[in-house]
Amino acid sequence: MTTELATALHDQVTSLMAELERHPVYDNGYFKLLEKSPWNSRTYDFHRANFFHRTEGTVKGIAHVCAQAAAHDDGDTLVLFSCILNEEAGNGEAGRCHEVLMENAHNLYGQVEFGLPPLRVKDARNSELVLPETFEYRRRTLELLGDSYHRMLGVAMALESHADRMLQVCRTAFRNSRNKLSKDRFVGNVEIYFNVHVGDEGVEERHAADAKQCVLNNCHSDADVAEIAHGAKETLKIQLDMWDAMEKAVHVLNA
Repeated sequence: MTTELATALHDQVTSLMAELERHPVYDNGYFKLLEKSPWNSRTYDFHRANFFHRTEGTVKGIAHVCAQAAAHDDGDTLVLFSCILNEEAGNGEAGRCHEVLMENAHNLYGQVEFGLPPLRVKDARNSELVLPETFEYRRRTLELLGDSYHRMLGVAMALESHADRMLQVCRTAFRNSRNKLSKDRFVGNVEIYFNVHVGDEGVEERHAADAKQCVLNNCHSDADVAEIAHGAKETLKIQLDMWDAMEKAVHVLNA
């Protein structure tokens, strides 16, 4: 690859990344609702079911990226996403696996604040509260991850970049609706799920930066950039569709 082509491709990718950062998914109506409107038992139960089903695919998606990176002899991507997978899996400690932290945190909060029975993450798919748009998000994301290698990298980059904003907004919502849990119990048993992602160490910011680096490493032609762009833009679109549907559903629940 000539220096001129490498520079042109790098500029295309950085321009794409800047465009993605302005995507409306980061400023959607559901996020605004979470930031300003406290939950009640109905809206929290609804949020938990949809968030569980949405997020249950995270580890599966990252594991798929690792497997495909190995199959494509992409050592840099394998190393970076293996690190992400290890962190999601609790660095070898089952009790610190992020899915376990998510389930325990949401269920404790739901029980104490709203008197709700616990919900298993893997049972959320059977909940009547999960929207068609949430199922479609999972279906379409899986489809995109299973497409071309570069399209998969675009999906991974979009998901990692979106996670930081999403988890910060959700943490704010949990803080705003805490009325019964003591602060120590809230921080130690509920907020811990969010803080391992968006705490002082900036884990999600680092994951997003790593995913962007993997994309930059794999852009060798205009076709590569196009595939990455398609995967990333489609992922953010279907995520926005889900958040928009959740916003509408909350207004119905509160009517």
